[in-house]
Amino acid sequence: MIRLLLPLAVLLSAASSLAIELAIVRLGAPYLGQSLLPWSAAIASVLLGLTAGHVLGGLASGEAATSRALRGWLSAMWLAAGVAAMLMPVLIGPVATAFSSENGFGLDAVAAIAALAAPPSFAAGFVSPLALRLAARMTQLSLPRMVGAIYAASAIGSVAGTVLAGFVVLERFGAAGLATLAGGVWLLLGALALPARKPAIVAPVYGLVLATIGVLPWLGGKQCLVESRYTCIRLLDKPLAGGGLLRFMILDEGVHSASDRDRPQRLHLGYAALADRLAQAAFEKAAAPRALVIGGGGATLPRAWASADKPVAATVIELDAEVAAIARDIMWAGRNGRLDTLIGDGRAVLRALPRAQVYDVVLMDAYRSRSVPPHLVTTEFDRDVATRLTPSGVYLSNVIDRADPPLLALSIAATLMSVFPAVDIWVAETPTGSTTNIVVAAWLSPEHALRLPQLTVDATVMEAGDAVRMQPVTWRRFDLAAARARWPQACGAILTDDWTPVDRLLAGRAVCDVKAARR
Repeated sequence: MIRLLLPLAVLLSAASSLAIELAIVRLGAPYLGQSLLPWSAAIASVLLGLTAGHVLGGLASGEAATSRALRGWLSAMWLAAGVAAMLMPVLIGPVATAFSSENGFGLDAVAAIAALAAPPSFAAGFVSPLALRLAARMTQLSLPRMVGAIYAASAIGSVAGTVLAGFVVLERFGAAGLATLAGGVWLLLGALALPARKPAIVAPVYGLVLATIGVLPWLGGKQCLVESRYTCIRLLDKPLAGGGLLRFMILDEGVHSASDRDRPQRLHLGYAALADRLAQAAFEKAAAPRALVIGGGGATLPRAWASADKPVAATVIELDAEVAAIARDIMWAGRNGRLDTLIGDGRAVLRALPRAQVYDVVLMDAYRSRSVPPHLVTTEFDRDVATRLTPSGVYLSNVIDRADPPLLALSIAATLMSVFPAVDIWVAETPTGSTTNIVVAAWLSPEHALRLPQLTVDATVMEAGDAVRMQPVTWRRFDLAAARARWPQACGAILTDDWTPVDRLLAGRAVCDVKAARR
């Protein structure tokens, strides 16, 4: 029996360890997003924890260790891993708050949140050396076969944990549920491995297991309305004057959409109001205007366009079916029959659309505050977009970037200039915080472009403890030459499918030499 139970226990422990890696990234997403940095930090934290556990586990399972002592170590490590895993949802909020600053969350917060995955990984890493040493002390077992079985079980468990966590558990139970499930597996293994079977010892341990499973999940940080395969979705309601209602959709760490329940054409986010003004210049020239939105979110803009006096046939491409369903049913986008939603990756769906289908406006709104889909900002993708525009059409990109200098926005504009003859960068005069929305507009025909020096739109402002209020926001237009004069120490890189360093650009780190770029 032991030749089956020991590899099975190692398999379950390894599966839980890989599940923890996915869980910590998703738990931190409402604070950090899901860019390359949190993923890299989480992988490093888990691997460091496993490595340290392997080393110290080897020391603990020395020649003098008895079978009873080895079982005691196994039980203690599994119990410790279980408690540490279940504490992750509880600690994520306080840790993020402790490392926050006026500029949001930096590398220190990324490292601190990732470090929460190290203790359960360390305890899990302790297990394999102990299991091997325990097998070696059992003379009735074939040691070479047991060594192979334990290593194979660890590998299979890692695969199973990744697949089940990513494709099943996260969507159904969320990141906190995934951490709780992994912790519960470890607590159960630890209780079963107890070397003593006296009720006075076993009963309190099982009581701890049940209490931890029951209580800790209720003590977590930011809670998701829906935990989809791709994001944590939350909603926030704010009352408006006259009995109206403004509903925000928050994806991971940032506000993505703000929809007015009763007045769909009233746009509350400054970038949305500006994008609408630029889009109207293209819609006015079309007898039957059409728009394509990549990254629908709450579908605020396509809902507004489809509800206009001169209605626009709007098509939304949204990667996340859960986001699309909430936009339709809860953000009121489903009230208009002129709005069509396609589920899938923006680039893949765009290429699959009928070749004859063209649009007056293509809006890219798939960016997040700390992440960008790299394949949606390259020269190759820009060429695909250009073939889908009418001669008077415009391609608009809502870019969330550093306020000064906006290296990503400059690079997106420089990349677009290799495809479009007229490209502008629109920047709000008074950006708030270290990051801001920047709208990049690329026109197929300069003579049809709206290229005023500045535009003023109304935007909603929320102040602590106060109701929302509207205030004017002025956006200034820079072509690429003016942008280079405005930010002389920054340069825009040409982004391609082969080279798209968006995370480096978002971190404010230059990727090209200014003098070389201007020659």
